[in-house]
Amino acid sequence: MSGFVAILNGESHPLDCSLLQQMTDLMVFRGPDAQNIWSESYVGLGHALLRTTWESEQERQPHSLNGTVWLTGDIRLDRRQGVIDQLRQAGCMVKSEAADVELVLQAYQVWQENCLDRLSGDFAFALWDGPRQRLFCARDQFGVVPIYYATVGNGVIVSNHLNCLRLHSHVSDYLNEQAIADLLLFSMNMDRSSTTFADIQRLPPAHTLIWSAGKVRIQQYWQLPEQVEILHYKDPREYIEHFRELFDRSVADRLRTGQVGTHLSGGMDSTSIAATAHGLLKTTCGFKVDLRAYAIVYDHLIEEDEGTYAAQVAQQAGLPLEYLIAEDFIEQAPPEKPDYRYPEPLLIPTQVAEVEIIRRVATYGRVLLQGFGGDPALYPVPINLSQLLQYQYFIPNLLGCMGTLRSKLRLRTRLNRWLGRDQTMVLPGWFNPDFAKRTDLAARLQEQLTISRQLERYGMADEPLWSNIFGWSDPGFSGFPVKSRFPFFDLHLVLFLLSVPSTPWFQSKFLLREAMQGRLPDSVRQRPKTPLGESPHYKLMQQRGIQPWMTELIHTTALTPYIKSEQLLQTLQKPETLTPLGYNQASSVLQLAYWLCHS
Repeated sequence: MSGFVAILNGESHPLDCSLLQQMTDLMVFRGPDAQNIWSESYVGLGHALLRTTWESEQERQPHSLNGTVWLTGDIRLDRRQGVIDQLRQAGCMVKSEAADVELVLQAYQVWQENCLDRLSGDFAFALWDGPRQRLFCARDQFGVVPIYYATVGNGVIVSNHLNCLRLHSHVSDYLNEQAIADLLLFSMNMDRSSTTFADIQRLPPAHTLIWSAGKVRIQQYWQLPEQVEILHYKDPREYIEHFRELFDRSVADRLRTGQVGTHLSGGMDSTSIAATAHGLLKTTCGFKVDLRAYAIVYDHLIEEDEGTYAAQVAQQAGLPLEYLIAEDFIEQAPPEKPDYRYPEPLLIPTQVAEVEIIRRVATYGRVLLQGFGGDPALYPVPINLSQLLQYQYFIPNLLGCMGTLRSKLRLRTRLNRWLGRDQTMVLPGWFNPDFAKRTDLAARLQEQLTISRQLERYGMADEPLWSNIFGWSDPGFSGFPVKSRFPFFDLHLVLFLLSVPSTPWFQSKFLLREAMQGRLPDSVRQRPKTPLGESPHYKLMQQRGIQPWMTELIHTTALTPYIKSEQLLQTLQKPETLTPLGYNQASSVLQLAYWLCHS
């Protein structure tokens, strides 16, 4: 799980090996274990290795089996043994301890680009096929690992680290105003194929990039099936057993090391992952395990009991638990000279406790388990009475816990609230009129308001929210050599959940709660789902008003093309009239300003 880069100049321009080495050296912070390059004529590959699995201990990249086909990538495969078995059946000699990069190379040698039909996990790679004179690149089905690319003449540069591409003299620093407009309106780029830079594109999830004969072709190779046959098990316990088997496999595939950190809130998603990971590690590694849990709690901005529930899970599992007080970060003014410059305007890192968790994990391990994905993976469809009566076996059990498991705030509602869609969205008056006209902001706003979004399991493969979350969690953004892993984004698990009857299994995550019997305390397993209240950052603004550092950032001249500073300041100086949506948009201005000052 590493940093990689591929440069292909086209036949008329020999490769600049010093540039390739410079790009590879830039990724040392995310791949400190080894750095290597390979080049031939007008093509070159660079790799900075981060060992995160037992199999990667002997890994070396760029890698080749025969000296003619070379691969560099950030690759962690699911269900390795299944891939190995298929390769052996195809006549390949594959060792059980082979690194994932070797399995991908072997699969390509046998099935060419159809190898992606047999691969799942978190991966992005660039493969140079010498005999066919083509560059073949791919990104995993859910887009957990990013790929960025830029076309230069009749060549192309590809990397999972955006700043590598910026080192090339023909890749400009011109900004993509549409991406900036999305950031200021919606707090993130809503286009999965673009970045903040006009010359740098992002390969969407489940897509390939193929360079051949001076041309680049982008193509989708997978999507979630629209029609899925619903499972009808005679014994309802089979649903629970099947889910538990797949969930355990997903967590196990994302461990494969004994030094791991895990988020631990008091909800079902992260606690289920943490308890399952602890049990698996204890079985495979005995007691030589370093699994540490981290809980973010609030002192005064939010009234909640997450820390209490997290402590109960940690105590039952025997996990060491560290608490981080959210206010210690939220209330900080940003440093004048940051330790790390983010490739894109995402956040002010010192104000986010999650960044501190990654820093702590980096002191002893390379893997952080995250609970994102539980809400869409277990998203219920509307219930009607006839459907409910089909599952009368469950009614006493389901109703027995529904009194404490009521949840009226689903993922769709939460995301709509986050983006402000539960309010009347109007274009803020502090936008620079020329910028609003150039990017057609009013039309962009209406477009996003009218799009029919898939936030349930189908949306896990398509929604820009997830691609952004994965990007924010990547070492290229965090600045630390730690890979975040997301067990709910497991292809086989998601496909199974598509085939499970929604009623009663997805009501209040009934399936997950039943599967966690014996692993989680009943107090956690049966607790009500806590509605998402107002943003703590918004509450702090209401209490304290605008701070001097905010005024200084808003006066940054680099913001002039996008906003009218004085008008925004006038809005912020009346926090009692500021809506949560208005604050989110103003907060995005601060993030952009901070990034512009330090990029």
